[in-house]
Amino acid sequence: MKKVPLAAKIRADRGSRRIRRMRNQGVVPAEIYGHKDANQSIEVSQKELTQILQSNRGENIFFDLNIEGAKGEPVLAVIKEVQYHKINSTIMHADFHKVKMEEKLRIKIPIHIINGDICEGVKLGGVLQTLLRSVEVQCLPAQIPDAIQVDCAHLNVGDSLHVSDLKLPAGVKVVQDAGSVIVSVAQQMAEEVKAVAAVPAEGAAAAGAEPEVLTAKKGEEGEGEAKADAKAPAGKAAEKKPAEKK
Repeated sequence: MKKVPLAAKIRADRGSRRIRRMRNQGVVPAEIYGHKDANQSIEVSQKELTQILQSNRGENIFFDLNIEGAKGEPVLAVIKEVQYHKINSTIMHADFHKVKMEEKLRIKIPIHIINGDICEGVKLGGVLQTLLRSVEVQCLPAQIPDAIQVDCAHLNVGDSLHVSDLKLPAGVKVVQDAGSVIVSVAQQMAEEVKAVAAVPAEGAAAAGAEPEVLTAKKGEEGEGEAKADAKAPAGKAAEKKPAEKK
């Protein structure tokens, strides 16, 4: 469980124009909710929140929200949702959910696939397919693992690992379909095998050939020269010799 402090202020501004002005000033509007308490509108630094999320990518972060102007101790919370700008990917809005250490919560844990490079099925020509990147669990905040490792070294072609096969720490319970496939080793398609087999032959055949540089306007730019070259021999061949004087 990783706790990171984050400064915040109570937000009174409403309306799209004011929110837009806040964002232009490097401020992210946010909401805090949970435990049947009334939602609380706050604002946080866009730069600070971005740095925290980027430096802890793939981890579950617990925020100690130090809210200026609020009474009591910092609010312990996790991020439930972050909205990003569609073009420049800046943070537009964030939702925080209050956490109590003595209450269980549902949260997604990242899945880390290990030993994919020495997987038995891959050695035999199979293809390793990852179908789940995270799994939703329920547990106390102090029991939340950073990640769940899935070892696929022993998997053969046609084998797969399901959510039910996960080895979870004590107190952690999966709350999604136990039959969901996490990773599998599929048989390589016949077309893919042929394509791979054909690469060495094509490479050998082309070993002595000079590379061809392709451009988008090759057909247009080279068209005149190609026609001129093609007509030159024919023109010379069509020339008549002058008649000999008798």
